[in-house]
Formats: sequence, C-alpha cells, structure tokens
Amino acid sequence: MQHSTLKFGAILLSLALLQGCVLVHDDGPDRNHREGTTIGEELQDLNEAYEDGLLTRQEYDRIRERILNR
Repeated sequence: MQHSTLKFGAILLSLALLQGCVLVHDDGPDRNHREGTTIGEELQDLNEAYEDGLLTRQEYDRIRERILNR
C-alpha cells in the first residue's frame, strides 16, 4: 500500500512540475505562445525545462529564437 501511495505522489509531483513547460511543435511561429504570459516568463519556463533535461540544447535554442523573434 505504501509503495502505491509513493508512486501516486511521484506522478502528481511530476505533473505539477511539468505543467509550466513549453510544448515543442513545428506547426507555426505562434502556436506555442501562451496568452497572458510575458516573454520573460516564457524564457524562464523554457530555461527550467532545459535545466531539468526535458529539452536538448538544439530544441532550447530553436524555441528561444522563436520567442525572441515574435
């Protein structure tokens, strides 16, 4: 019982941490823009995702350029 509780807690924590991450798609220049956020907030979220190992350097650089060139 304790093992399943820990597993469930780990899943919830993972989902909470990933909630603010940026999705990566090549479907258009503004597809990933989140309404109501600043460029600074998007760059911070992007940096967190990169530091957490969710993005490669190439993905990070490509998305960063998109955000800055809007």
